[in-house]
Amino acid sequence: MKMPGKVEGYTSKIISEAAEMSDPYGCACSDEICLSDVLEMWMCSKRLSVKGATEYKYRYMIDRHIAPDIGDIPIRCVTYNALNKYVEYKLSSGRVDGSGGLSPSYVKTLILILQSSVKFAALRNMCRPVSFPLYKPQSEKKDLTILSFGDQMRLERYLKTGTDAARLGVLISLHTGMRIGEICALSWNDVDINGKIIRVRHTISREMDTLHDGTRHTRLVIAVPKTKSSVRDIPVSTGLMPYLLRMRTYSVSDYVISENSTFVSPRSFEYRFHSMLRDCGIENINYHALRHTFATRCIEAGVDVKSLSEILGHANVGITMNTYVHSSMEMKRRQIEKLTRLMM
Repeated sequence: MKMPGKVEGYTSKIISEAAEMSDPYGCACSDEICLSDVLEMWMCSKRLSVKGATEYKYRYMIDRHIAPDIGDIPIRCVTYNALNKYVEYKLSSGRVDGSGGLSPSYVKTLILILQSSVKFAALRNMCRPVSFPLYKPQSEKKDLTILSFGDQMRLERYLKTGTDAARLGVLISLHTGMRIGEICALSWNDVDINGKIIRVRHTISREMDTLHDGTRHTRLVIAVPKTKSSVRDIPVSTGLMPYLLRMRTYSVSDYVISENSTFVSPRSFEYRFHSMLRDCGIENINYHALRHTFATRCIEAGVDVKSLSEILGHANVGITMNTYVHSSMEMKRRQIEKLTRLMM
């Protein structure tokens, strides 16, 4: 049974077009080895080299999109033209609910999976090498969502009046730019009260388990951050320190934002965050907007980009520059006024 939004006969069309092409490499495999088989072998090979969250993302995309769409194509028939046609299809009408195409960034990950798995097969003489690179769609750069200065002050006043751990977690994000998974995994052992430092050493990751009967399920685990740069030390500001000290006195958990023996899941914590926004009468935003808000306020305050990049855990300064260093109208106005004062 085809999922809604699938193009009837799409797979067979690709196979027939690919079959018309010559096979100069004389592939050593039979028709029984299909793309789905290769994807399974490729996933097994990646388990030791990728983080659990990445494995989960790849597995989801394979099961949700690639395998149902083109998984039954014989691997010897997977060609450059066939893969490019598939990419175009996913961009135009590839959503499984039939509501349109997938985003360019999502399709780029699908391309990464296809490129890597087909290269894996070619190195093992299962198919001819496929010319690379494939067509990669340009991602649209979205405007950053941040809190206005007024909304941020309103939210901070609300956070500082309570003593529950969730409020402290949001306050930490506003003062450090930490990601939601890092906040949920933060333990009191990671907080150096005397040195006034938060050590980011863990994050919450979703991993996939395969049961004895072959079924899969996911679970949340505490893992090391995905990149080396995400392991970092963040100085605690004088504005945040009193609230950390207060919560340390009340806390009964090993985790900073938990009120029991286990960590809080990112999804539960984000629900609490949205509830706080409603209490404050602030328009709904996602939790990651707090990280953008922190970074934007740092730029507005004149924090040097190198320091900000390390605080955010970016791999290089270029990421910080491209994401956050842009002039708002208010910043441009201040620069223009400098010229006015010079001419007076």
